[in-house]
Amino acid sequence: MKNFNQNIILGTAQFSDNYGLNVSKKKDKDRKKLLNKIIKYNCYGIDTALNYENSQKHIGKWLLENKSNIRIFTKIQGNNNIRKMKNSFEICLKELQRDKIEGLLFHNQESINFKETKALSKYLIKEEKINKIGLSLYDEHVIPKDIRINFIQIPGSIFNQKILRSKKLQYYLKIGGEVHIRSIFIQGLLLIKNENIPEKLHLLKEPLKEFHKLCCHYKCNPITVAAKSIEEFIPKFKLVLGVDNSTQFDHIIKNINQNIDTEILKKAISLGEKYKNKLWDPRYW
Repeated sequence: MKNFNQNIILGTAQFSDNYGLNVSKKKDKDRKKLLNKIIKYNCYGIDTALNYENSQKHIGKWLLENKSNIRIFTKIQGNNNIRKMKNSFEICLKELQRDKIEGLLFHNQESINFKETKALSKYLIKEEKINKIGLSLYDEHVIPKDIRINFIQIPGSIFNQKILRSKKLQYYLKIGGEVHIRSIFIQGLLLIKNENIPEKLHLLKEPLKEFHKLCCHYKCNPITVAAKSIEEFIPKFKLVLGVDNSTQFDHIIKNINQNIDTEILKKAISLGEKYKNKLWDPRYW
């Protein structure tokens, strides 16, 4: 992957009005600045969800003002009530002010087994409401065996390698499945100072200290190491990137495209493999 920009999907959980401390008009202005950046940097798309409070409304307003054709991916809860799921999806389209989007994901990974989600998927593709159907998942056992699920979104990082190493994932890629990776910075944990790590995650302080020591030794930015390490597992992937503001996005874009020696990445991956811990999965926080 020579340039990450064209594979970046902007995650928008932070767009929620109740997310974080800054809920002022300044935050609203920065949302627009951030969305403008994805055009400036020629990014792949935007990731949102019905349960990201008001996120879709902010995106929809921006899309209308900018007449942008950027790819939109959203998420709803999969269940056994097709009418309820249809209604949720129609709300998404209304909030996004779109007649059609690139992809719809089901939040709950077990919904892959519901006949209702399969029926809805076929209907939405037939009616040209979406181009792709996807699944947001955490665990290896629910990776699809075929590409009727066109794309999946999974967590993956230097310290959370299990699903990245999965043979099921490699098979899914081989048959043409599209993979979106989230949480490469482990919700920011990989980039913060050691003294700011929450006490409940104290067991992760030592491995994070070793990671930053490695980056410092080789004069590499942790952002570069985190992103390029994923490429060692999956050469072709889309990166779902959540940020707090447009300045942070600029900083990540600058560093994510830096070149780095493969041997450094191998050392980082070995370090991550050494320090296995379920706490690298935010579900256990």
